[in-house]
Amino acid sequence: MAEVLVGAVLEKLANFTVDKVIEKALSFYGIRDEVEKLSRELNYIKAFIKDADRKHIVEERQMQLVKDLIDIAYDIEDAIDIFHSECPEKLKLSGILGRLGRLPKEISKIPFLYQLQRDIKEIQSRISKINEFRERYEIATLGEDRIPQSNPQLIPTVDDSEIVGFETHRDNVVKCLLDEAYKSLAVFSIVGSGGLGKTTLARKVYNSGDVLKNFGKHMWITISQAYDLLKILQEIAKDLHISSGNIEDVNKLAGNIRESLEKERYLIVFDDVWAEDFWKSIKNAMPDKNNGSRVLITTRFENVAMKADTKYDPYKLPTLDHEQSLNLFLKKAVPKKHQYLDGLPDELKSLAQQFVAKCRGLPLALIVLGSLLSTKPYDFHGWKGLLDTMSWQVDGSECIDVIATSYEYLPLAKKLCFLYFAAYPEDKNIEIEDVLRIWVAERLIPREDTRTLEETAMCFLEDLVQRSMVQVSRKGFDGSIQYCRVHDVLRDLAIQKAKEINFLIVCSNPNDWMSCNKARRVAINYSSNGNELMGDYANPNIRSLLLFGESNLDCSKYKLLRVLGCITEWGERVVLRNFKGLPHLRYLKLNSEIEGQEREFGEWIRSMKYLETLDLGKSSHGDLSKWIWQVKTLRHAILEYVKCNTQAPPTSADLTNLQTLLYVNYGESRPASGPPNITQVRNLMIEVCNFSMELITLLHNLKHLVNLDITGISGIDLGKIIWKNFPFYENLKRLVIGKEYEYDNEGVLTTDIDGNETLVLRDDTLPPHLIYLELGGFKFVSDPLSVLQKLQNLKILNIISKEEKVLMSWRFRCSAGGFKQLEELWIEHLMVDEWEIERGAMPMLKRLVVHGCDPLRVPLELVHLPSLKDLTWNTDIETNKDMIRKQRPNMVTIN
Repeated sequence: MAEVLVGAVLEKLANFTVDKVIEKALSFYGIRDEVEKLSRELNYIKAFIKDADRKHIVEERQMQLVKDLIDIAYDIEDAIDIFHSECPEKLKLSGILGRLGRLPKEISKIPFLYQLQRDIKEIQSRISKINEFRERYEIATLGEDRIPQSNPQLIPTVDDSEIVGFETHRDNVVKCLLDEAYKSLAVFSIVGSGGLGKTTLARKVYNSGDVLKNFGKHMWITISQAYDLLKILQEIAKDLHISSGNIEDVNKLAGNIRESLEKERYLIVFDDVWAEDFWKSIKNAMPDKNNGSRVLITTRFENVAMKADTKYDPYKLPTLDHEQSLNLFLKKAVPKKHQYLDGLPDELKSLAQQFVAKCRGLPLALIVLGSLLSTKPYDFHGWKGLLDTMSWQVDGSECIDVIATSYEYLPLAKKLCFLYFAAYPEDKNIEIEDVLRIWVAERLIPREDTRTLEETAMCFLEDLVQRSMVQVSRKGFDGSIQYCRVHDVLRDLAIQKAKEINFLIVCSNPNDWMSCNKARRVAINYSSNGNELMGDYANPNIRSLLLFGESNLDCSKYKLLRVLGCITEWGERVVLRNFKGLPHLRYLKLNSEIEGQEREFGEWIRSMKYLETLDLGKSSHGDLSKWIWQVKTLRHAILEYVKCNTQAPPTSADLTNLQTLLYVNYGESRPASGPPNITQVRNLMIEVCNFSMELITLLHNLKHLVNLDITGISGIDLGKIIWKNFPFYENLKRLVIGKEYEYDNEGVLTTDIDGNETLVLRDDTLPPHLIYLELGGFKFVSDPLSVLQKLQNLKILNIISKEEKVLMSWRFRCSAGGFKQLEELWIEHLMVDEWEIERGAMPMLKRLVVHGCDPLRVPLELVHLPSLKDLTWNTDIETNKDMIRKQRPNMVTIN
């Protein structure tokens, strides 16, 4: 861990350069020599702590020494950064030299130099005292390595659905939910300790075919320790397509929800309930129409379950038996061909039994311990070495010890990456792109010649997933991790460890925030409702500030900030004031209101000479193109997505680090002198008026492009574009092209798409390796599916038109072997007579949505699609949906 913390400070000292005037003063007063001494001392500190980490020290006095040395590194970093922030005073120094012709003998007459000298002397004094303590208490020798380090084995991650021993429990809970003896509303509770698998079981129940078929509405709401009733009701309203708007009256919103739920039988899961009075506070929104509606609660506490309902006894989830525990452990610990006891080498069988015994049937403990073991050598010495370090045994209720062991054996850099997850609120779905960009901004990710920093960061995340320290909650269209979450037991560990080394403090209320005067990074996990002005207290030297609730922030108070993230939910505001300072900022994400003039905000952005990520996607601002394209360090620029006000980088822009460019306008008035220097862009999302030569020239310079969205397009025949001439032809995974369109809350297309652009598709029209394709606003004069089905990697296809009348009679045709990988197909407003589907077409299709495609009927051949689970067909004429229901009773939803 210290290799990252101390290494960053060493890099800063090595790059401690100033102009000639300041350098002369540093040498004159002997400060330059002192800085070099500090650098040498830090190298020793780094080596010492790295050695301590490698040997997995556990003695309290050794840990205290490590913490003291890390604090020293923090203070050195503060001194250097404060000095650089004060460097504008060099103008005063130049004035002194001009008047006197020399430097004054007393350094105290130059305050910012004097302060640096005092800081360095104080730090050196503390280092001397620490060395004395180390010798006095004989803690210089750390001993031998506990266990040899190794590269992880390639063990496939075990999904929640693979956890053994839950099938019977799932069937029992489903049976209770569908019990016809109780027509009135009933609350059923699953009770068990942390890490026992309550959420996993509830997910299995929620996704079971019988449950999905028997309940017209299904909702999953995560509650957690500190819950906000209004936010929970707003989340339910959103799932029900109820406009909550600015409704802040709990009773009124609850009434709207109750009225909507009365229409059909419903199941709502409230996951991870802690408060005993939760059901009392929410039940006013849950109608009882005697139709068998159900509420399912998961909780650690039996009293929570008893307060909710007495019709059913709480379902107390037991621990796994020995055989189930062994099966789950081996799935995580060893290669697939050895995932049973008899498949293990004889020398490992007894060790496996001992590992399993330590976990006492707790699934989370078995998963994390097995994942840790998968990173060790698959032999007796690797397994025995780890077992010898484990003096603990799970007591049957908690598994913090096994989690802590897994954390201690993380590689150095990955420990800090894991600790950053402590910042996020409990049970939050965490957007991966945010996490990776923050890691990069914090310099937690080492540089590699063959990868970008973001690609290396993703490898770090995948390793944490492999070790079961992080759970994947959603994947993107290409299979990459899009969202994740951290189990609350693991989050508790991260909070504890982050606080121990003063790495990050989580504030759950204003008192926490006011008391964290030494924190380096702060996460505000509460909302001040706009009444509290952040900045009047706490540590002015914090490096990272993450806000997860409403607040007012005075930006001028935190001169050394590197990361500022306003990661709020829809409807929540963070008001930014006083756009001053923050010269060290590398990451800025604002889902917030910006108080001040557009020019003032733009100038503030331009002053951030180290800025790497600028994410203004959910904020409101004007055209910032005069300012932001002068920040040459930008790696990711996400502008306002509601309205593309900001113009794309001009020809003169030199943005060689830029990888992401989203929501910008590539207007007609651009000069024809050439494209901007943005050759490293991988993700591009632009609004255009037409497919101009300037745009084509730009695309010819983007050889690394992977995702391309072009909206607002008009006056072009897409079929005439020769895609194979673009350098990204083989790399492109996602293509969205056409006009912009919007939907109302009922999913009805509201944008007027006139379909004036005719599109004729040929076999070679589009890039061959697309996974995601969306075509909008084009007039198709022939069957697009007969051509698109040849895209062998395509998984998601969305075709939207808005033809007012049938110009000619034509039909869809999907041939055998077509659309081999397609999982989702959306077709809207295409006038088609018939759809022919051959056996063997679309074998992977899971979801089909057809809207407004009159006079097309539901093709009966859909019954032969083996993977189809979700069918939505909305046309104005009679369809064959009833016949599909009879022939495919296992299909989950047919609307």
